[in-house]
Amino acid sequence: MYDLLKGIRIIDFTHVWQGPLATLMLADFGADVIKIERPNRGDWSRAWGPFKNGMSLPFAGLNRNKRSISIDFKSEKGKAQLQALLADADVLVHNFRPGVDQKNGIDYVSLHKKFPRLVYASSSGWGDQGPDVQRGRAGHAQMAAAEGGLFSPLNSKYNPAPPSISVDHVAGLILCNAILSGLMFRERTGKGVCVTTDLLSASLSAHVWDGPQKINKELSVLEENDLTATEQAIGHCWATSDGYIEVSPVFSDNPLQMICDALGIPEIASDIKFATSSVQLQNSEELREILANRFVSRTTEEWFPILEAQGILCARINTPAEALDNPQAKANDMIVNVDHPQFGELKLLGCPIRVNRRKNKSMPPPLHGEHTKDILEELNIKD
Repeated sequence: MYDLLKGIRIIDFTHVWQGPLATLMLADFGADVIKIERPNRGDWSRAWGPFKNGMSLPFAGLNRNKRSISIDFKSEKGKAQLQALLADADVLVHNFRPGVDQKNGIDYVSLHKKFPRLVYASSSGWGDQGPDVQRGRAGHAQMAAAEGGLFSPLNSKYNPAPPSISVDHVAGLILCNAILSGLMFRERTGKGVCVTTDLLSASLSAHVWDGPQKINKELSVLEENDLTATEQAIGHCWATSDGYIEVSPVFSDNPLQMICDALGIPEIASDIKFATSSVQLQNSEELREILANRFVSRTTEEWFPILEAQGILCARINTPAEALDNPQAKANDMIVNVDHPQFGELKLLGCPIRVNRRKNKSMPPPLHGEHTKDILEELNIKD
């Protein structure tokens, strides 16, 4: 853990992925994250496999550096314990369905009166208001990705497919930023604030590049040498003789010429059917067939020096397992070994942020309610 947020205490009601990712990053920054878990079963993700010696690996990956306390905050005893925790807290964060917080007396309006310096953060499926919220609609990452326009396009061969990165992850990063902004606001004003986000908004925010084109259709036109058209025409993924390679047709006035020079077919770029970005897009199927026949003639590794010599950006297309075994991932400390006293050594994902190039050591994920006694004693709360 780093010490950027040392002294900041987070009361964490989050579960599964979206919220726990946000508090994982806060924990990596040095905040004391106290994970509130239901008696008996705890966070839902504890039941999600695969497991190592009984420890859920998804739970382990999302809950490094946190402390777990088991409280039945629906009981009178639990309510009293929670109030004592909040009196000493800087942030409360949850990802309950809208209305659940109010039902349990931990909504922003109720808590802000008692704890005016508390930063209140939440993330939901659909937002704070609107038709989906009014009817109490449940939310889930794949639902938000589907309605947020992130599934692959429909075509005649395949059904639309979900994105390879979960919207939970995107929403968690946004929630973390919201909490940090809330803490900065409190630092400046001395007052707590309510910050919220949701899965649908996170999905929509991913359209920040192409979204303006979609919502300004009447004004949107392709120029004669529009790099967007070139990129759409050429694409990124190519089969080689032993796998796949990504080629980025960007950052050049004439990406196709560079690629064709590297492939040994320079005359293709000046063909009247491919001479400008607009006609490249019109004749993209023919263009891609020509390029594909060249790319498949060599291995991925053989293409790298040839393409890079022309200044072409390219990359291996890895499976997740290959990506996590990449030497650069290890060099960036993205794979950490954590010794758990009960479950043994766990290899987990590390913190993607580095501070003064220091290594970020990690505590193992907590057992359910592991720190209940310690935390209650710290706050002089009777169990």
